[in-house]
Amino acid sequence: MPKTRVQHFDNTLKYYGLNKRDFSEKSKIPYDTIAGWKRSGNVPDYAFVLLKQLIFLENHRTHLMKVTPPKTVPIDERLAKEIQVAFWGKDYDPSYVLKEVKATKEKFVKPFFENLYYKDILKLLSIKNIEKLLPTLKKTFNDEKVLFWENIVKHYRQGTPYA
Repeated sequence: MPKTRVQHFDNTLKYYGLNKRDFSEKSKIPYDTIAGWKRSGNVPDYAFVLLKQLIFLENHRTHLMKVTPPKTVPIDERLAKEIQVAFWGKDYDPSYVLKEVKATKEKFVKPFFENLYYKDILKLLSIKNIEKLLPTLKKTFNDEKVLFWENIVKHYRQGTPYA
């Protein structure tokens, strides 16, 4: 059992791009002590706590990006119907349409943004997705509609959601 703790510790160091020497310098634990953990087969609990704190303090935003799962909104019946109406007669699955819109396929972006209410679009797409779609929107729509979506992205980036 203790050998797995050493393996977990080594794998965690490797995952975050650290080696034992770096960990030794940052945690102020002598390198010989850290190397001795592998020989003894036991890594103390405080080492894991220190490693977690070091990683969290150094790369707070990166750490959160790795830990926080991406926001996926399940397409409820109402939104699925809205998407089907936007692509009337095409017989596309709503999840397929959403995937194609996120891939910036102009054939799907135009009807999606023309026929769905903006709050529904915000439920289905993240701000990153909309920001990625801005160049396609500039090619497809007039300046007024593009400016509207640019303002929405700007407001969300500043922390003041567009109501």
